[in-house]
Amino acid sequence: MDTFNFLSVLFSVIVGLALTDVLQGFRKLIHARQRVIIFWPMLIWGAVMILILVQTWWGMFAMRNFAHWTFAMYGAVIGQITLMYLAAGVTMPEVPEEGPAHMEAAYFANKDWFFGLLAATVLATFLKDFILVGHVIGGANFVFLFTYLVFAVIAVAVKSRWYHLALAPVAAAGVLANAALMSYRL
Repeated sequence: MDTFNFLSVLFSVIVGLALTDVLQGFRKLIHARQRVIIFWPMLIWGAVMILILVQTWWGMFAMRNFAHWTFAMYGAVIGQITLMYLAAGVTMPEVPEEGPAHMEAAYFANKDWFFGLLAATVLATFLKDFILVGHVIGGANFVFLFTYLVFAVIAVAVKSRWYHLALAPVAAAGVLANAALMSYRL
């Protein structure tokens, strides 16, 4: 087994657990659908988080070309995906056993953590790139990540329902566009 295959096991487990967490959130909403008061931006963010996680896992395959890993390199990747895991954990609401589940209330109760963790993930991505290749990767991906960082920081500060209603579809379109532009090939 080569170094990347060994190290990527833990990467894959963490990303897989994050993905499972979001999918379980959707499953819980389906089971409790009679009691759930839908807030569609949260559903969009759930789908966006799934795409981000899958895109991240897919993109990690490019790291197979690094022949000599250091603990700093490994730690930078683990740090980035750990922040993603935590963001995934607050993407979907907890559904109570009884009574109504107010998705909008859950969204605004967790928005500072969710968007704060997304912003931290972007910063960790820049740090990871710097540690792995010696510079922050530029181009369209940098523009996307920096824009995402700005919108996430604003989302922490802004409590306006209208901002959050507008942000979810804009972010979804951005993530889809970024995925299309990146056109990762294995």
